Amino acid sequence: MHTHVHFGDHTRQAALFEAMLLAAGADGQVTKHEIETIYRQVAAHPAFHGIQAGDLRKALSHAADRVTAAHDLDHLLPSLADRIPDQPSRKLAFRLAAGVATTDSATDVREIEVLKALQTVFALGDTDVAELFESAIAAHST
Repeated sequence: MHTHVHFGDHTRQAALFEAMLLAAGADGQVTKHEIETIYRQVAAHPAFHGIQAGDLRKALSHAADRVTAAHDLDHLLPSLADRIPDQPSRKLAFRLAAGVATTDSATDVREIEVLKALQTVFALGDTDVAELFESAIAAHST
C-alpha cells in the first residue's frame, strides 16, 4: 500500500514530518524507538526518496520546532490539513503517524487521541483508518 506522492515543494513533506512527530510526542515524550521508526519510515517510503541525511535531520528539527510551538492540536491540525490537501497524501500522513504511535509496546491513550484528531481533520473514514492502522502495525513486523 505504498502510494507514491509527488510534492511540488517541501511544504507537504514538512507536514508529514510534523504528523509523525505529533504522534511521537503525544504522550509527553519522544522515545528513541519512535525516532528510529520515523527514520525507518522515511527510508522505506518513496515519497522521501532522495532526501539526504543532513536535510532529513534539519527537516525533523524544523518539524519538531513547529509541533513544540503549537499550543494545542487545534492550532496545528488545520495547518496540516491545509498543507496536505489531497486524500492519498492524507492517508500517507495518517499511516506514518500511526506507525510512530504504535512503536511502543502499548499505544498511549493520548496517541490514540492524536490519531482520532488526524482522522477528523483529514476526513478519513473508519474503514480507511482501520486499513491504515493495520498497515502501520504490520510494518513493525517486517
